[in-house]
Amino acid sequence: MESEKKKNMIWQMAQNDMKARYASSMLGILWIFVLPFITILVFWVVYELGFRNAPISNVPYILWFSCGYIPWLFFTDYLSSGTNCLIEYSYLVKKVKFPVELLPWVKLNASLMIHLFFLLVLFGMFFIHGIRLTLTAIQVLYYSAAMAFLAYALVRLLSAVCVFFKDISQIVNVIIQIGFWATPIIWNLQEMDEAIRKVLKWNPMSYIVEGYRDSLIYHRWLWEKKEETIVFWIFTGVVFVLGRIVFSRLQKFFADEL
Repeated sequence: MESEKKKNMIWQMAQNDMKARYASSMLGILWIFVLPFITILVFWVVYELGFRNAPISNVPYILWFSCGYIPWLFFTDYLSSGTNCLIEYSYLVKKVKFPVELLPWVKLNASLMIHLFFLLVLFGMFFIHGIRLTLTAIQVLYYSAAMAFLAYALVRLLSAVCVFFKDISQIVNVIIQIGFWATPIIWNLQEMDEAIRKVLKWNPMSYIVEGYRDSLIYHRWLWEKKEETIVFWIFTGVVFVLGRIVFSRLQKFFADEL
């Protein structure tokens, strides 16, 4: 029963979190969806209509780009909002009986709802372009879960540290800007030198972005990239354990610091 109450609490708080982001604006929650649409539209105009980028693997550039941008959108949205979750909900952190460890889950659920919507949009884009998806498309569920787990591990660690070192949120925003260009979102990893590809294997979001494209465009199964999968889960596992230790050690000081 206690577990069910926590699930309901997370779900309700996630919905309220989405509404609160743009509560004072006229369009309200619609801004969550409008801004990414505008970004995709801009890249379509600039790269496909302006630069005349050729299709990649017989897929229009805008579809190829969207397969990388949509998971990146979820990752950065959750990372930036989740890092500040303890500070944002400081009034709850100060309550003795409130389970503080639920706050990263609240932000995760809010970002996942948005991500689910854009996944449906992505599938619709494939349908409109007349491109059939194969059985490998089901792997999107695996890559979405893997990305969510990675992001949760990072947020659990960063949110705990952010309580004591407020500049963490600004550092995260800088890393997100750099990460956009260090992740194969607008450029093709297959066209890079072998040495560069080996380096980028250490970027966990390269594994996710390429995984989405493998699933929807290249029709490759995840067990065909065993090395990348092992590297990703080792990195994610280390961050998860570290985040769990740091969060539990610092949790008793949150209320006093906030």
